[in-house]
Amino acid sequence: MLKRMTIALGALTFAATACSQDPTGASSNELVLAQNAQVIADNVAVTAGGGTNYEGWIRRVLDTLRTTDDPVARAYLDSARASRDSAWAAFQRGDTATARADRRAAFRYVLSAVIELFPNAPERTGLAVDSAIDRIEKFLGGRDAPRLRAILAHVKDLRVRADQAFVGGDKVTALALNLRAMQILHRLVEHIRYANHDHDATADAEMESVGY
Repeated sequence: MLKRMTIALGALTFAATACSQDPTGASSNELVLAQNAQVIADNVAVTAGGGTNYEGWIRRVLDTLRTTDDPVARAYLDSARASRDSAWAAFQRGDTATARADRRAAFRYVLSAVIELFPNAPERTGLAVDSAIDRIEKFLGGRDAPRLRAILAHVKDLRVRADQAFVGGDKVTALALNLRAMQILHRLVEHIRYANHDHDATADAEMESVGY
């Protein structure tokens, strides 16, 4: 447990430089709108048996493997754990570049396990993101929320890139981008409060630090 907690802290440290910047001075009204929008996205992501977010898909995988033998999915998870161990070792010796690469590899192995058990995970996650965006935009109406709308535009761009990856046959990248989009929506308030940080790196670090 301590090891996983330390890896989680290390993962977040990779994105900490940008996140340590002073808040952008977003209006209190826009932050309230962002909080409501975040709740809307979370409600869309929650589904029976898990959720169309990273933690939800991991729960589905682990629950399924308790009753179903899928050697391919198990092998992916074993590879993910080995990569996390390598990331921890690299982090301890100060090799942050290798730690990042190994942590990213672990993340993609987990996504491969998700797709092995749930081949439609990329599409389902993408549809959930689209639904969340649609509901948030309807909620906003004509309200003034420039930072929030900028984040939504970025999430839409992630969806375009995800669909392109899917059409190109790269379902792992498609799922990764769709999950990144969902994670950004899940943390909208922080992404608006710190508008100048690296939204993608922050979302990825938050997901990659999740234990399994």
